Amino acid sequence: MKFWKKEFDDILGDGSPHETLGFTKERNYVLPMIQKFLIKKYNFKSIEQVNDIKQQLSGKSILIINARDLLNNDTIPIEELKNSINEIKSFLNERGGSIGRIGDQYLILTPSPHIKMTM
Repeated sequence: MKFWKKEFDDILGDGSPHETLGFTKERNYVLPMIQKFLIKKYNFKSIEQVNDIKQQLSGKSILIINARDLLNNDTIPIEELKNSINEIKSFLNERGGSIGRIGDQYLILTPSPHIKMTM
């Protein structure tokens, strides 16, 4: 015998992680989207790596980029560095992805509109 209303059954649900995190009950929609992305650490040391970064993002990777070596390199003109970052930003914007900064030396790049960041 249950002493609570049906609405509490809906809140408790089946207790799965997807339901707890607020995803839809249609697991067929959620699981393929979650399983296609890989989070990678990437050391950004040279401007020439921009094409590799774009290739990684096209391959459904979320990149956490350590840009310390590039930022501390005095031989790279600041305008060239800005142009490279803008190239990555425009690449992400075309695909609905986003870019965010974590601290002074890290960037996080997400390649899909299905992954949202709040800072």
